[in-house]
Amino acid sequence: MVVCSIESDVCEQERLSCRARKLLNQEIEFISNPCFGDPDAESDILDNSDISSHRAPFDETRPAGSSGSSTTISRLCNAEVLSAEEERVLFRRLNYLKFKANQHRSQLDPEWVTENELDLIEQLLHQAELVRDEILRRNMRLIVSIVKKCTTTGVSFDELFSDGCLTLLKAIDKFDYARGFRFSTYAYHAISNYAYRKIANRRKERTRYKQLPPERSMEEAGAVKNPLMGTATWDELSELLNESIHTLDEREQVIVKSRFALGKHRKILTFQKLADQLGISKERVRQLEQRAVAKLRAVAEGTRLELIRDLVCE
Repeated sequence: MVVCSIESDVCEQERLSCRARKLLNQEIEFISNPCFGDPDAESDILDNSDISSHRAPFDETRPAGSSGSSTTISRLCNAEVLSAEEERVLFRRLNYLKFKANQHRSQLDPEWVTENELDLIEQLLHQAELVRDEILRRNMRLIVSIVKKCTTTGVSFDELFSDGCLTLLKAIDKFDYARGFRFSTYAYHAISNYAYRKIANRRKERTRYKQLPPERSMEEAGAVKNPLMGTATWDELSELLNESIHTLDEREQVIVKSRFALGKHRKILTFQKLADQLGISKERVRQLEQRAVAKLRAVAEGTRLELIRDLVCE
């Protein structure tokens, strides 16, 4: 019994040490403020409950598969815009919670740590996440207003909306409320600049695609034959892809044609080669290929399209 108790204690300590190391490896980004060191800071900042209860932004406001329809937009915009005082209260609370979490974390010793210490830090970070979500939720109307103006045939509402949310979250982490500026102004410029850069880059990519000779991707040095496909399988998949490829955008078509050798020569272009041609990263090419294949699967359900993922090689 004594041995079992000792082993249990060792396992528990290992579990706590693992949690502690995870917290120590986690980046806690916050904007400090001199008032955080005041004796009454905790009661002044955390006991102030003049902001509506925190809710996760996407659970209510953005159903799965949403698009730029009027119903969806109205749901995204149903939260009240933050006033200047509400912004100040929320950002002060957000940064103070992360300041306190970082303060407690700096005293952690992974080899001698208690569950109460870890629970306290994790609870502070969880509360900070709730405040961050509230700021995001209350700025949904701003994101939608910018995205609606920037949406083009080359960049969809959903794509810009997703990017806008990520840009806003980054802006929240970097905003210093003590400078006296409105966060909405800061966020507007951040989201707008990102959206315009994305649209400009997409236009450059489209221009680059149009300049590629039709069969260039099949004849480039660095293209390799796929030894796994027999003639009959390749013919079938080529026919299937040719029938369905109109459902893809121009960039996806270029990648699919190059990756699945839709042309006169049975050669496959590598991710790196495509990345060099299109001026994007290798990982981005991989992501776009996966997205294109998912679209084709939806169009050609019940065919042999599922073989594609096994037949493509780097």
